[in-house]
Amino acid sequence: MSELFSPDFLFRNAILGGLGVALLCSVLGVYLVLRRLVLIGVALPQASAAGVAAVFWLTGHGQGGGDSGHLLALGGSLAATFGALALLVLGQRRARSPAEWGVGALFAISSAATILFVALNPKGDMEMAGLLRGELLAITVSDLHALGVLLLVVGALLFLFRRDLLLTSFDPEFARTIGREPARYDLLLYFLIGAGIALGVMTAGPLVVFGFLVLPALAALRVAPGLAAAFAISAAIASVSFLGGFWLSYRADLPAGPVCVAMVAVCWALAGGAMRLRAARGAAALLLALLASLPAAPLGCASRFAAAQERQNAPLPRGTLPEPVASRAVAVLLFENATGRPLRLSQGLLKDAERAVGQPSSAERPTVPAALQQRAAFELERRGFAVIPIEQLPAALARPPGEPLAAARAAAEAGLGGLVLAGTLRRFTITETGLLLVRLDLTLLDAQSQQVLWTGAATRPVPIRSALTLQEVLLDAGPPIFADAFGNPVDERR
Repeated sequence: MSELFSPDFLFRNAILGGLGVALLCSVLGVYLVLRRLVLIGVALPQASAAGVAAVFWLTGHGQGGGDSGHLLALGGSLAATFGALALLVLGQRRARSPAEWGVGALFAISSAATILFVALNPKGDMEMAGLLRGELLAITVSDLHALGVLLLVVGALLFLFRRDLLLTSFDPEFARTIGREPARYDLLLYFLIGAGIALGVMTAGPLVVFGFLVLPALAALRVAPGLAAAFAISAAIASVSFLGGFWLSYRADLPAGPVCVAMVAVCWALAGGAMRLRAARGAAALLLALLASLPAAPLGCASRFAAAQERQNAPLPRGTLPEPVASRAVAVLLFENATGRPLRLSQGLLKDAERAVGQPSSAERPTVPAALQQRAAFELERRGFAVIPIEQLPAALARPPGEPLAAARAAAEAGLGGLVLAGTLRRFTITETGLLLVRLDLTLLDAQSQQVLWTGAATRPVPIRSALTLQEVLLDAGPPIFADAFGNPVDERR
């Protein structure tokens, strides 16, 4: 491998240029995948290749026709990419037909145009055919310089506007309410994607660009614990796959582009297998937790979260919570559901487990707020608070008492003289990209004086890509939700 990076190595430009394309595409690809724009990632590289082939045909030479010809080809690639992107975006906003129809038509037209332009150009057909196959050996020093500048620009823009791009990508309604216009940041993202694809196609070809736009991001999003980690893992997968693929193609005398794409496809397959293994283990652990907690769980699935974490009952720091008072226990009241949806948990797995142990239950279907109530009690215990068992709370507190002060009054009227934790679940939405968008407002009060002692909220998105049911969502999301609300970092091992 050290031979590949030696200054006098014949293909050093190809390695550095291809690695730059792989890194650029792997980072932009995370946005493409999360925003469900993968098909655009298919069509745009082909449109860019059609623009390059058109310039080669019109000028009568190929990529080796000098710096002027190369600049013209880059201009054709940029023009075709941004033109196709504009057609797709504007057509998606105005047309009534699905966006996939326009993407499919663009891909078919671009593919046919590329082949025709190559066939009509007797001088540049060999070089253009090599570009389409993913040959990386024609990368010049000027390509490396342009790619380096683009990497710096894209990296700087992604870093400066990372929060705005993520917010407008996953929650445009909320972004609009706080003054972030989604259309503005969509335009920025489309510009970065278009520029990256156009230069990437000129450097490494459409096959390499599309492969590294999609596969590293798909692999990273399967295993990454969060969005920040997804970008880093995607870049790491792209780097390792490209270097390993280029070394293998050099030793086996095979085209570098297809081998590199094959290597990153192997990484994607391994990540998918790891996710399925994790999901299988999670389902088995969930079933065991349900079976173990059935005899002492009248509240249904909500009371099973403590049992699922019983073996990992290590204490946690208080975060922003006040100092626990040993003589005063905390009563965690049922959280109010302000989402406008019932959020009831499925009982399919629970009923199977009850039948297995011969204990059919007639309990009411549990809800997400009830499950979060039980999880909050468990998390308070881990932070050193004495918590009144939920099943021992007075019957008058079996329903959400409303706003926090009303909750304190209801607790005092029911005879509780300690502390009260009240909560309102304002959002609980699972996106198609495997994120849980949650907002849980919490208030800790003194039941007698009705004084507010502490307030907190959970607002960060939580990755739940391996969860298949609401029960599994809550098992995965419980620790980070309350780590966010209580103000201390979550331990990913739990």
